Amino acid sequence: MVAPAVRTRVWLSRTLTRLGFPRDWFLIPLAAVVGTLAGLAAFAFDHLVEWSTEHLFGLIHGVHASWQMWAGVVLIPAAGGLAVGIIRHFARHSLYGHGVPAVMEALAQRQGRMRGRVGVLRAVTASLTIGSGGSAGVEGPIIQIGSVVASVTGQALRLGRRHLQTLVGCGAAGGLAGIFNAPIAGVLFVMEVLLRDFSTRTFMPIVVAGVFGTVTAQATLGNEALFAVPPAIREHSFTLSEMGFYAILGVLCGAVGAGFTRSLVLCEAGWRRLPLHPAGKPAVGGLLLGLFGLAFFLVFGLDVIAGHRVPAFFGNGYPVVEALFHPATYDASAAGGDLGVERLTLGFLIATLLLKVVGTSLTLGSGGSGGVFAPSLFMGAALGAAFGTALDATGWLPWMTPATYALVGMAGVLSGAVHCPMTAFILMFELTRDYKVILPAMLVAVIAMVVAQMFFRDSIYSLALRERGIHTNQLSDMMVLRRIEAADVPLAPAVTVHAEEPAQRLVELAESHSAHDYVVVDESGRYAGLVVGDDMRTTLLQQEAIPLMIVKELMRRDVPAVAPDERLDQILDKFSEHDVDSLVVADEEGEIRGLVTRARLMRAYHDAIDQRAG
Repeated sequence: MVAPAVRTRVWLSRTLTRLGFPRDWFLIPLAAVVGTLAGLAAFAFDHLVEWSTEHLFGLIHGVHASWQMWAGVVLIPAAGGLAVGIIRHFARHSLYGHGVPAVMEALAQRQGRMRGRVGVLRAVTASLTIGSGGSAGVEGPIIQIGSVVASVTGQALRLGRRHLQTLVGCGAAGGLAGIFNAPIAGVLFVMEVLLRDFSTRTFMPIVVAGVFGTVTAQATLGNEALFAVPPAIREHSFTLSEMGFYAILGVLCGAVGAGFTRSLVLCEAGWRRLPLHPAGKPAVGGLLLGLFGLAFFLVFGLDVIAGHRVPAFFGNGYPVVEALFHPATYDASAAGGDLGVERLTLGFLIATLLLKVVGTSLTLGSGGSGGVFAPSLFMGAALGAAFGTALDATGWLPWMTPATYALVGMAGVLSGAVHCPMTAFILMFELTRDYKVILPAMLVAVIAMVVAQMFFRDSIYSLALRERGIHTNQLSDMMVLRRIEAADVPLAPAVTVHAEEPAQRLVELAESHSAHDYVVVDESGRYAGLVVGDDMRTTLLQQEAIPLMIVKELMRRDVPAVAPDERLDQILDKFSEHDVDSLVVADEEGEIRGLVTRARLMRAYHDAIDQRAG
């Protein structure tokens, strides 16, 4: 089976090359296949989560006795956690983390190689966690599932490291785009968070995968937006006078995003140290979550949301989020709101926000399976609604509704936690289909990330990996190389020689200098060529010929000089093309500045990576 797949890949690559396409373009049709498979995986996973929810927490919807309701709220999350713990125990260490960090680890340490069973087990454990009320989302698991599909496909085709990593990104984009019906956000997330690479070679196949993943999911799941935004919000036009309030909201979102990050990382570390059997930790986490849910019901009552007899911070929380988008929710005189308006107070919103942070940290920290997108969106909506409600209470919100702040707050907390501002505000547009939300969402998302980075340089994903001693580059190789110029690299001194001097002069210089290559200059001192050390060693083997030769006969005239403002990616291309270890750095007047060597270039590159990571 492997050999035919490899032959097909080789045939496709050669055919496209003969037709005049670049060699890497065989990834584009392959990305379409992977995107389609990821879209099908999104469809299957979505139905698995729905089935699990219906048969687990759905059991208490028809219960009328209070004690049975209380027992279900406490015991169902614990039972779901126990099932997840048992599966994780027998699967050993293949299911740790909440999806995305596992993909980042595979990209950083295993060239994108993942095992197929991980995707299947992740789908099962995530559906059990979310279906039993665990506070988590579906995007982390589907990103990992799509990545596993792509990785298994790439390994079957025997792809190299760079192509396999790109294909893994295609699987992640197809899965995320399919589950959220958000192709642009799926593409941006992969390029902004997973691969950190915005080059054309990476962009094109990932876009194709995102399109095919979305189209496939739409054919099975439908083309509806995840959240229904009422006409009153769609008709609202954001004005300059509101920008100050949104800037403040951005600061708050950044602080909440950073707090959520720290809470989850500390909780994960605490559960790892807890002297409990690994299989029992998710069960205890589910039990604690259930106790918080019971306290929530005792304070705020059962029917907070009509037809949704689940604590507001359980599961993905989408019914609560959508209720917060409706202006009638905040109008005590309105009837028929989805959320009990008599309970919608500033205290309720703040309590729900804090309980979501605690609930998600308990669920994922103890070993439950799920993503952080949905909890971040929930926290952002609750924070925005609380902020808008506070403004309304002070009379500073006379012509608006807190619902607009709930909508924009989602982008802020997501950006603050994941450090993905572009993904955050584009996702808001694609989830709501409301283009007017873009302007304030852009402002809030950027401010939130800046504030969050004042607390932690790492995102909620990379910080979790760093706590385990795994370091991931903050930028792709090409992006780092494009940010450093030749003038930024410490240059080696140039040992010069004139073209008409005898070759014996090179022998003398070799005895008095440790230089490997020698710069040939003309009569005016301008760069004329390079004598490469390998050529010199070959000449020294013929001692009798040295007195008869001049430098001009040994120098390479085709090795170009490097300008001080040339980027390292351009310099690397010259190294590769001419197969030398040194290149001359010269300014526009031809004055020689020194030599840039492969070793010094790589040292500058690694220093830039270390500075960025610190």
